[in-house]
Amino acid sequence: MFNRLNTIIKPIMKTGLIGIMLAWAMGGVSISAYADPITDAENWFNQLKTLKGRFIQVSDDGSYAEGDIYLKRPYWSRFDYDDPLETVLITTRIWLHVDEQDREKLTSYPISETPLGILFNETVKLSLDGITTTATTKDGIVRIELDKPTGDDAGLLVLEFTDKPFELRRWMIIDSAGAQTIVTFQNVEKNIDLSQRLFVPNNYTH
Repeated sequence: MFNRLNTIIKPIMKTGLIGIMLAWAMGGVSISAYADPITDAENWFNQLKTLKGRFIQVSDDGSYAEGDIYLKRPYWSRFDYDDPLETVLITTRIWLHVDEQDREKLTSYPISETPLGILFNETVKLSLDGITTTATTKDGIVRIELDKPTGDDAGLLVLEFTDKPFELRRWMIIDSAGAQTIVTFQNVEKNIDLSQRLFVPNNYTH
């Protein structure tokens, strides 16, 4: 699950490579002041209808990309990468589509094999069999970790929310090899009209 998404997105980001390395501060975390921050996070996703904004995506190898995000729950999302990538990721109920528009190539993966399947499901549940879910807070940031310690799809999904207001700030994926990818959200608008056409991938015929 965690390996699959990093395997998909890292090659996309290579053309956006910049000379930065990412340091992730893990220490000094205290128990969350929320009565049930995991439920708060689930409610945030489950009450969300639509979302659009900007995203910044970085990996620990220095790969970097930006773009626009569109989300229409449940299931539907679109990550539209800025030039020069000419790549769009689209999720549906079943698939994660990688649309490489410059190559007129569409590749599809089962959404269930990626962490996006957890976040974009009809009902979001963050406490799952085989996954240890914990919540902590530091400096006004609520951090929820979903840890799958064993198996071929082992890894860690981290969701970060601001506490006031309670809003998704970014997520991080660490796969079984320790590779990190962080996606940060900016200029977010929620519950606005979005055309369903945004979530239809190109059908290339050659």
